[in-house]
Amino acid sequence: MKSSTWIIVSCVLMFCVLNHVKEVKSLEKKVNKVCIRAQVFEQNCGWDGNKTCIAGFNKIKRYPFSCECTIYVEANSRRLCRCKFPTTPC
Repeated sequence: MKSSTWIIVSCVLMFCVLNHVKEVKSLEKKVNKVCIRAQVFEQNCGWDGNKTCIAGFNKIKRYPFSCECTIYVEANSRRLCRCKFPTTPC
């Protein structure tokens, strides 16, 4: 009697653990949907290029959550912003 109870309890626990793992995987897939967009702006990156790029995109009604700023044309004082947006379309 004890052995059959242990088998049933272990099966139920395994079922619960396996279902929980599937839910975590499905959440990861939803989070990974990002849109990456690059654009050239006037002026250099400044002290904090991330904030400068986010402000540049905000002026044109686009709202990224993370940006990377690099110098595009140093002589003309331009920067290249590569930003991640939370949704599509790009």
